[in-house]
Amino acid sequence: MAERHRRDVVLALVLAGAMVGMDVALHTRIGRPLWYDELWRPHFAGEPSGTFWSELQVANAPSSLGAIALTRLAGEVLGWHAWSLRLVGATLWLPVLAAGTYLTSRRFTGMVAALGAAVAVAGSVTVVDSGTQLKPYVLDAVVTLAVLALWTASGHRLRDRTLAGALTLLSLPAVFVLLPLVVRDVRRERGGAWRSSPALVIAAIHVKLFVGHQSGQRVSHFWDDQFLAGRGVVDGLRFVADQVLATLGGTPPGIDRYDPNLVHSLVEGHRVVTTVLGAATTVAVLVGVRVLWRRPGGATLLGALGGAESLVLAASGARYWPFGACRTNLFLVPLLVIVAAAGADELLATARRIVTGRHDSLDRHDSLDRHDSLDGHDSLDRQHGGAARIGPRALPVRAAMVAAIVVCLAGVVATPVSAAGGLGRLWRERGAVRPIDAMVAVTVAARAQYRPGDTVIVGGRLARAGWLYGMELSDDTGGTRAQRVPRSATIFLTTIGGGTGTAGAGGAASRAGVLGSGDVAAAVRGRRPPSGGVLVFVLAYDRRGAPAALAQLRRDGWCTTSSQVFELTGTLYGLRRCPATARADAPHRPVERDSWPIHARR
Repeated sequence: MAERHRRDVVLALVLAGAMVGMDVALHTRIGRPLWYDELWRPHFAGEPSGTFWSELQVANAPSSLGAIALTRLAGEVLGWHAWSLRLVGATLWLPVLAAGTYLTSRRFTGMVAALGAAVAVAGSVTVVDSGTQLKPYVLDAVVTLAVLALWTASGHRLRDRTLAGALTLLSLPAVFVLLPLVVRDVRRERGGAWRSSPALVIAAIHVKLFVGHQSGQRVSHFWDDQFLAGRGVVDGLRFVADQVLATLGGTPPGIDRYDPNLVHSLVEGHRVVTTVLGAATTVAVLVGVRVLWRRPGGATLLGALGGAESLVLAASGARYWPFGACRTNLFLVPLLVIVAAAGADELLATARRIVTGRHDSLDRHDSLDRHDSLDGHDSLDRQHGGAARIGPRALPVRAAMVAAIVVCLAGVVATPVSAAGGLGRLWRERGAVRPIDAMVAVTVAARAQYRPGDTVIVGGRLARAGWLYGMELSDDTGGTRAQRVPRSATIFLTTIGGGTGTAGAGGAASRAGVLGSGDVAAAVRGRRPPSGGVLVFVLAYDRRGAPAALAQLRRDGWCTTSSQVFELTGTLYGLRRCPATARADAPHRPVERDSWPIHARR
């Protein structure tokens, strides 16, 4: 056992080292500007204490307290750079995920199956893609493995369970894993409720006070396709069945299959291939469930996985959490893969027993019970070294069984190959421009043009958090010494349009410097008296309203003097006073070519 343990530790370190090498190879990608939702996270993490709580209430997506703290720590210690924030928030955890998946799998499978599981999870191109961005999904998966390890440890149970509860502060979905473990303790162990109560209290306080404060995104329609909410009985059953099939058909199982901005496995989009691989994975998972149920710690893993899936489904019914094969559920991918790996390992052992005619298999795990054969034949004779007397009629049956197992195993083996095979595409696209990734550059340009007394209009529903991060926090500014535009001089509008010239609710809201909706001209008129020029930034997603807005400003006596287009991000307009007229606006002077549309980065 000691020798095996040393070998496993060495292999885990090798896997971790390989992931470090992967991170180094993708350093260009890690250093690219933050984009889309990456921009929102450091903005909320970096807010001053006086406005932190109020800003968090309008967060585009909820974050855990620990994830926000890690982001803040990275920014304060290493600087608010894209590379530093990604390194601490995501990239650092890829090697940990590889080692953790291998060591957890090794408790239930052989070495080869455990290596395959680690490659399928940490080496998956979709996981690596997420792990080279400022997103919490890789950390979520690591916390899942850590919670399971602490819950099944043989040490001081109260201490270990309390630590597991503390880990839920680092990961939002960890509570879905923790709750089934608590229920299992209460039902099966004397004193289980007492030992589990500190963990439950920590998780409950975090969810109720901190996460619940950020649940405003429930009204958004972004995740409607992944919510059970709003569906009838028949449609709900169809939805669950479709998501289960999508989960099992992923390579690896459970991985995101919908996000167009993530790189997916080699076989994604090939319906026949994914169906075959999904069928093989399903068989392996079913066998894995049977195997793990009889092994120490295996039932706990299955309880955590099944309970978490059930809770996620319930949460989707209340629009709190998406269900199915989407990126937010990456935290369950290691557990799904471990179950499939255990099943594949057992299928391989069964094929060997059939071929060699032996009923008993070599027990590669001292703690595992492998005395049951899955071939269902009781004619094996243990009294003669386990040799079976195989009659002519049994040979075709056994041959067919072996062939079926080999086909299934081939499908399972293809999973890590397909998952990691897409890394070449990730390498080729390591320098690709992504939506809204020039937001920091926009703020640098705005700083260069801004003069005290100017009014700055930022238009677009998704623009505010990214603008504030670039303007107030980011250190990726190319060394510019221009002053940062104060928030008090900035008006944020959720929509851009010309309007009718009346300053409605949007204008009133804008005067307070908070998000409002209304036409740009009304917002400018709300700044009485305007003492300088006007800078207008229009996010790419909202560009259709820009011509009407500029026309209205022209009628109010504001002429466009400059126009800078930032690819896939938006346009920054500079305006100065000119004689009021109803004529068309003056010609723009574009700085670089616009390359919209912007619906996807690839």
